[in-house]
This record gives sequence, C-alpha cells and structure tokens, in this order.
Amino acid sequence: MKQEKKKFDLGINMKYKKALYTLILALGLTSLSFAQRNYNPTPMTFDVGKFNLVMQRSNGSDPSYPLGGLLSQFSWNLTGGSPAETEIFYWPQDEYKSNMLYQIYNPICLDENGIKDSKGNAKQMYLSGDAFRNIGYTDWSSETRRYRPPNIVVDGIQVNAPYRWNVDPALKSDIKLEFEDVLIQFGIRSRCEMYGFSNQFLGDFFIWKTTHKFTGEISLPRSGMPDSLKPVDQTIKFWWPLSFSFGPTKAGEYAVLNSFTFEGRDDLDSWFKRKSELVTNSGRDSLYVAYYWDTDNPTALPFTNGSSDDTGDPDRVTGHLYSTQIPGFTLLYADKAYNQKVDDVKQPYSMPHGTITKDLWGRRDNGLKLTYRGDDARGRFPLDPLTEGFDTKPETGPMRFITVGPYELTKDSKTGRYDSVTFVYAVGVGGIGHDMADSIGRAWMNKEISDSVKNQWVMKGVDSLWKTLDRAYWAWTRLEKNLSIPATPPPPDINVSSGPEKNIIKWSYPDPSYFNDAETGVDDWYAWRIYRKQGSLLTNDPLDQKSKLKWELIAEIKDKNVTTYEDTDVQRGLDYYYAVTAVDNGTQNTSGLFTGAKLESSRYVTRSLLPVVPYKAGMAEGNQVRVVPNPATIAAGAYLTGGGLGVNKISFFNLPAKCNLKIFTETGDLVKTIEHYGTADDEWDQKTDTNQYVTVGIYILAVTACSDISGAQLDNQFVKFVIVR
Repeated sequence: MKQEKKKFDLGINMKYKKALYTLILALGLTSLSFAQRNYNPTPMTFDVGKFNLVMQRSNGSDPSYPLGGLLSQFSWNLTGGSPAETEIFYWPQDEYKSNMLYQIYNPICLDENGIKDSKGNAKQMYLSGDAFRNIGYTDWSSETRRYRPPNIVVDGIQVNAPYRWNVDPALKSDIKLEFEDVLIQFGIRSRCEMYGFSNQFLGDFFIWKTTHKFTGEISLPRSGMPDSLKPVDQTIKFWWPLSFSFGPTKAGEYAVLNSFTFEGRDDLDSWFKRKSELVTNSGRDSLYVAYYWDTDNPTALPFTNGSSDDTGDPDRVTGHLYSTQIPGFTLLYADKAYNQKVDDVKQPYSMPHGTITKDLWGRRDNGLKLTYRGDDARGRFPLDPLTEGFDTKPETGPMRFITVGPYELTKDSKTGRYDSVTFVYAVGVGGIGHDMADSIGRAWMNKEISDSVKNQWVMKGVDSLWKTLDRAYWAWTRLEKNLSIPATPPPPDINVSSGPEKNIIKWSYPDPSYFNDAETGVDDWYAWRIYRKQGSLLTNDPLDQKSKLKWELIAEIKDKNVTTYEDTDVQRGLDYYYAVTAVDNGTQNTSGLFTGAKLESSRYVTRSLLPVVPYKAGMAEGNQVRVVPNPATIAAGAYLTGGGLGVNKISFFNLPAKCNLKIFTETGDLVKTIEHYGTADDEWDQKTDTNQYVTVGIYILAVTACSDISGAQLDNQFVKFVIVR
C-alpha cells in the first residue's frame, strides 16, 4: 500500500482552496479538486446501493457529550422510538423495518503500561471518561458523490431536499463519506472514509477505511483547550477491536412477538475464514469474516403448525421468513506498523465475542480489555456463544469483534512526529432473497419441510455474505490502486403525476454527458427501465395486508429520446409508486469481473417517495355518483386500497367536475364537508370535520352545487351508505 498521505488538516492552503471552490462553482464546473468539509457535521446519507445508512452523530451520543461522534455510535435500535435512538441502517432498503445495525463500537485496549497524562502520570486504560465507550467528538465531515442525487417530483411536489454536499465525476466509487473524530480518552485523531457503489454486483457492501493518528488531542481544535493539558510525548502500545453489531431484523421480531425488542435479543454471532476466489495475487491467504444471524427465541409462542422454532422470524399467518439477512464484516487490510504501510497478512489478532449486557454495560474491570483483545478465557477465535458454552440461550446485544494489534504509536511534538496506522474493512449483507424466504417459510408453515430444513436455508445466507465480501475485497484492491471499477449510468431525475385513469412518469438527465460511461467517456447507454409498486412504498409493509406485492419491472424503453411513460394498467383510487433506472450496454465493462455485463443504476434513489393515485376526470353528469365500498367495512376498505394505505377509506366515484360533498347522519347531523373540483373521484377517511372517527350507522352523501368543467349546472344527488366496523 502506498504511503498514507497527510490529510488531517488543510493548513495554510485553506483560504486558497476555499477561493478555488468558489471559483469552480462560479464557472459551473462539477468536478471538485477537493471535498468541502462541514465543521458543524450534518447527517450524511449512504444510499447508492441496497443500503440506506445515515451517519449522524446524534445516534446514541452520550448526553454529557452533546457533540457526539461518528466513529463509535451507540444506538438501541428501538424502532418507533426517538430517531436519535434508532440506528438508520436498512438492507435491503425497500423492505419494511429491515434495519438491523445497533452499534458501531471500537474500544482501544492499551497494554499494562497504559498512557501518560499531561503530568506524566500513567493511566491504566484511558486519560479521561469511560474508555470502553471510546467517546469522541466529530471534528468535520464530508460527503462526495460521482453524481448528485436525482430530483424527485410527485404531483408537483419536490420530495427530496436540494443536495448540499460535493459532486466529483472523477470519483472511483459512487459515494465517499469522510469524517474525523477526536477520541478524547487517548489523544487519538481517527479519520474514516466510507466507499459505496451503485453497481448491482457491488451494492451489498461498503468499504470502511480508518486511520488512527496519535496527535495528543483531547478536544476539538476550536475548543480553545491549552496544549498543556495534552498527554506528554510518549509511545503507547495497543490493540484495536472493532465491532459492527447487528440484529436482523426489526420487522421479523415484530412479526413473531408483536413488539420491537432490544438489540438483537435472539441473534447469535460467529466467524469463519475463507480463501478469496476473486483476489489471487495478494499475500493474504484468507479473509476472516464475522457474521450474525437470527436464531431460535426460546420464549416465542408456538405457531399454528405446532412448531415453536422461530429461526428466521416466520410470519405468523403466511410463514414468510422476515429475518434471513446475514450481515457481517471482514478485515481487508492492516498496516504492519506505523512505518510499514503494507498489508500485515497475519492480522487480525483475534475475533472475540462479547455482549452488551454482560460486557459493555455489565463490567468495568481491568480484565474487560482482555475480553476485547481475545486474551481471556473465552479465547481469541471462539465460535458462537452457545456452541462454546458461554451462554445457554441468546443474550441481548451480541458483539463480534475483529481485533488488530499490537501496535505502537509515538507522539513527539518536539520533532513533529505523530504516528498513524490504517485499517480497512468491508461491511456487507447476504441472504437467500425475498422470494426464497417466502417459499421456504410458507412450505414450513404448511408442514412441508421441517424446522431443521428451514434453518439450513436461513444459514445458506452465509455463502451469499461471503460472495458479497469477496467482491468487496476485489473492489478494494482496485480502489487502493486508483484502478477502474465498472460504473453504472447515473440515475435520472424523475417526475411522477396522477392522471385520469393513468399515471404519468417523466424522467430526464440534467446534461447529455450523463449518457457517457463515467470511466471511459464512451456513450454506452442501452435502455430506460420503469418500476412500479402498488399499495405502500415498502415491501412487507403491514399496510399491504400480506398481499405479497413487490416492486416490479413494467417497461423497458430502448430509445434514449423517449422520456415519458403513461401507465394505464392501473385502478382508480389505488396508491402507486414508481422508479426509473438507466442501463448501459456492457461494452465498457472490461475489468474482468463483470466483463460485458449490463449495469443498471440504482432504482432505490429514484423511488417516488409519495404515492400517485389515478383518477377519473370530472363528469358532465350529476346523477351517477357511487359510494365504494357500501357497506364500508375494514376488510372492504383494505380490498379497495389493494391492501395499501387507508383501510378506513371510502371512495366517491363518478363525481361532477365541481360540487360540494356533505355527509350527514341518518338523523340529519352534518359531520363532514368536502369541496370537490376536477376529478371524478374523491375519498373520505371516515373522520368528521373535528377529526373524530364516525360511529357505525347509516349516512347520507349529499352532492350539491354541481357543475361540469365549463360551469353548466348539473343535478344534485343524494346517496345512502352504511358504515360497519
């Protein structure tokens, strides 16, 4: 690996670079020679592949440290709770409650000599605070994309905020997040770089590169803390554990328990190693992979098929397996030493197991650092805790570490020496996929296969995870050498609108250069693809009433000049969502891994986040009004909406272009007034003008002040209907 460049501050060039950035914007250029930094870090969104990951310092930050930090995040994964307490990490991002990450945790473990404070006194584990939480302040952050995110407009409303970060068409990945944290317990400044790809073959992982530098800082530079409080010049020896802790998935536990639980309560963690199939010229013999999976919760109630085994979290009605995701991470690179910037193929040092309840929060003894190092009785490479006999049942908050070390770093302010070491990881997810999870789960629910067969299918996701992380290794070996990685076309801007008996989808590129391959500059455009989802935005959303509705491809257009599509295969009154992608012809994909493969832009980033609803144009008659459903029941409302939003929805069809809708009780009390204009349809959520749900009974819809589109008066109409709950 090449010598790590010194990028830890802008130094005397800061004013020059800011002026250059202003000039670039003034000239209308999009390629930046550097990434603009935010010293009041705002959330960064990582959403180019199947992930939707938001890096924000508020997640789990300690109240006594209001600035928080990005490097270590403590999040309780309480779906439905405060956003600051719920880690935003979804895979795949179009499935309901597929969030699973509850912790990014990396406590440094010093040797017996510890670290010396500003007075030269040795501290066993830390300078200040709680070492085993590794509290840090984020100094700055930056988000850079190869293309700006697409603009999404739904019925005239732009649903995404203007993009305020950086754009660099020369970027070798589709997104790069950067930030630096000051770890106040140890005087270490940590720089993190995250890389991700839209390429459908590379969309299931991200690369996490960290460089830890012994600067002696125990506060942010702008805090004004005097240098006299920094630790004295010295050499420290340490091990660095890192844990991405997962608990797949929130939707699954809710399906089984009818509630959201706390931090992977019925999940296990383990590890394996395997030789790369894609990278054959590195000195690293095998990759060590830490992973998590959903196991049997012994407290779960029996299912209707008589089994109590909830491995994979089966739906209690259909059997669909919600938790077949197998998330994990692996070490791709580790410096040999501060002065040897080549991969130490003997790393990692260990892959120890721990838990949040018994270790992170349950202990404060000096031996805890031995647990995180892997030098206690549990061992350096233990398997899952049930196999090893550490526990008799899954424990809340499983943590699997990849620990590197030991390393030595020296701080010598007199000579300007501040040593650093760099480590690179890949974080990814595998699984058997939605369709297989559905067919296996339903077969199990129908007693066509046994518990063990179901569970074997869940664990096949380990092989999928391996392929994901092996591809990450391949991508990293090219990224570090600044080599080409096949790029998808950029996603287009999208404009979706409701129409009479149809929905209209329009899309466009902001510039003709978007048709050219990002790596070669050759126009390799092949087709536009239009996708649709009926009901709710997310697959498996309970509002879809277990309808099995998914995103589906409805059109492929091979004329680049055609940028409008009218979807007439729709039903009035139903909710629809759309996405548009661009596909290349594969001629520029010559790297060896995807040779000739057609690459497609991410459909996740162009999803219309609000629904469109087709309607019928207002009629020139005033006596054809219908109330649907009638009688109105919850079941009928669900059928009317295709299992989507609004099971209390009542639709009014065949309305005049202009009229007043007044709803009365059978005794003549007015409960709701709606001024209607334009379409032949309208709807009511069964709430009064004072926002109260109406009771069961007989109601009268009065359609008055009727006219057609030209203003000619039409007959009034009165329709009786019934509400039953």
